[in-house]
Amino acid sequence: MRLLYPLAISAFLLVGCANNQQSDALKAEAQRTTPQCQSDDECQVMWSAARRWVLSNAGTKIQNYGADYLDTYNPIANSPRLAAQVSKDAIGSGKYQIIAKLWCDNIFGCQPGAWEALVDFNRSVNTAAGKN
Repeated sequence: MRLLYPLAISAFLLVGCANNQQSDALKAEAQRTTPQCQSDDECQVMWSAARRWVLSNAGTKIQNYGADYLDTYNPIANSPRLAAQVSKDAIGSGKYQIIAKLWCDNIFGCQPGAWEALVDFNRSVNTAAGKN
């Protein structure tokens, strides 16, 4: 029995380290794939894709929607479902970034995970404009 405790603690720590590495990789991928647009047409297509993604994946309805900002209602208490805040921000030279913030109100995490969902958001928005 004495041997089981150190083994259980070691296994728990290893899983925690693996999760941190996966989380770091997802963060890096999210930063690398942040959607960018330049022309009005391209930005409109990408903004529309961002709205569609939020409608399909957020756990609450859109509360505010405009030409360069949208957000959902706050997450439901203790729910792993996502809430979202998305903005289209100027970055100079006529270019814009579409940045999403995703979160939930659950001590055990979101479903899907917020970083995993952000990578999916970025890919979906980029794909809508023919970018990979």
